[in-house]
Amino acid sequence: MFKFNKSFIVLATSIALLGTTVTVAHADTVATYTYKEFTETDGYKEFAAASAAGAEYLSNQSGVSMTMSMGMTVGDQTSELARVNIDATKTASKIVVSSADQNMTSYFVDGSAYMSMSNFKDFYGPSNTSKVITRIPGSASGYVKMASAPGDLASMSPAELFSPNSDTYKSLLNSSYASLLDSFKFSDVKKTPWPNNLTDYEWDMVFDSPQGTSMTIHSKYTLDEHSMIVWGMTSINSSTPLGSIGSATVITMTVKNDLNIELPDFSKAIEDTKIKQVSNQILAEDKSTAKATAIVKKATELAKKAKTQISSKHLSDAAKALKYTVTKIANGVKLTATVSKVPGSLCVTAVKGKTSIKNC
Repeated sequence: MFKFNKSFIVLATSIALLGTTVTVAHADTVATYTYKEFTETDGYKEFAAASAAGAEYLSNQSGVSMTMSMGMTVGDQTSELARVNIDATKTASKIVVSSADQNMTSYFVDGSAYMSMSNFKDFYGPSNTSKVITRIPGSASGYVKMASAPGDLASMSPAELFSPNSDTYKSLLNSSYASLLDSFKFSDVKKTPWPNNLTDYEWDMVFDSPQGTSMTIHSKYTLDEHSMIVWGMTSINSSTPLGSIGSATVITMTVKNDLNIELPDFSKAIEDTKIKQVSNQILAEDKSTAKATAIVKKATELAKKAKTQISSKHLSDAAKALKYTVTKIANGVKLTATVSKVPGSLCVTAVKGKTSIKNC
């Protein structure tokens, strides 16, 4: 199964499996196979072989557009939780993720991942990215180049999307959910041919709890004449004493060999390694904040006792009295700490009776 479908199944199935402890349903589906028995059925083997052929076909195309939508139904109210749109060629891809309260756009170009600094800050950046931006001129409105793509984006790179390697449903579930598979029973794979050389494959997973409740996960895929999955859905139907709950994830896929992706100018993109380095520097500086404040307080006391305005000597004497390791500088002292081997320093100075604490 090609990579996008792998990502889709991971997401949809994880939603289902994570909900097994809190959701219940009464399934009418005939599901009697264990997972091992399911993977040995003729229907499953045919679907796995067709998926492999589809992966091989897609690897020989030059462009594809995909959509993924995730929705939930509670009672009689249905809402879309998120939507993903992907355009990809052999050299670039654009991924747009949107939901009710946030949006993210990312790109892959020549093996590297990019996104706006704003999106990077919200989704993947260090917790102090806002402070980092103030240290790197022009970065707030620029782009970030990521040395390695985050795990949830990596499968959407051109290299992965067009990979001829086939990951079957069997290997996916066996690697990701091995500890839970024995809790489910599987139905036969139902095959339905349609006009225009389309074929549906569908099956159910049923979970039965000791309390007599259950949940059904229905998977359905439509393959075209090239065995490529052009439509797919995983739905979860369940109910609780408070009402019914359902969710569904739907994907579509269309080959577009004339696809052209318009890309922003990434020539001035900031390396995420630079962002992490500045982030650690700021964290290292923060480690010295309490000491810097204590030095100023102690120096103020020494100056008051001497009945004179505070000076660099008072700062140096204060650091010595507090037994802090510092470096003497013009007009004061410097404190240095490290985070992940990145140094960060604060300079505590006194000029004309006024003190200052700044990174340096």
